[in-house]
Amino acid sequence: MACGPKCSFFCLFISVWGVIQLTLMGIFFLTHSLTLVDDLPLTLLSHSLERFKSDADAAYFTVAIRCFATAFLYLCFGMLSIYCICRNKAKERSALKSSLKH
Repeated sequence: MACGPKCSFFCLFISVWGVIQLTLMGIFFLTHSLTLVDDLPLTLLSHSLERFKSDADAAYFTVAIRCFATAFLYLCFGMLSIYCICRNKAKERSALKSSLKH
């Protein structure tokens, strides 16, 4: 693989961080956290309170699903990083065995 051991560990760290952060953000969006209302893709002008509430509910759900989907992608990249780490360790072990034989 193209990733060395340091790069693999860095990618694993970033992936774990991303999964935790995006999962928590998805949970907060699902619970309609008011501190995140500024991050919703809503128009500033709304004709009625009921319309704003329904638009906000739909936006909260949409953004929560996007957070969970992105957390899943980070999880996949984390698994790829773990694979690279195992692959690098296997290469190191085989190189050590071959150097001990000679």
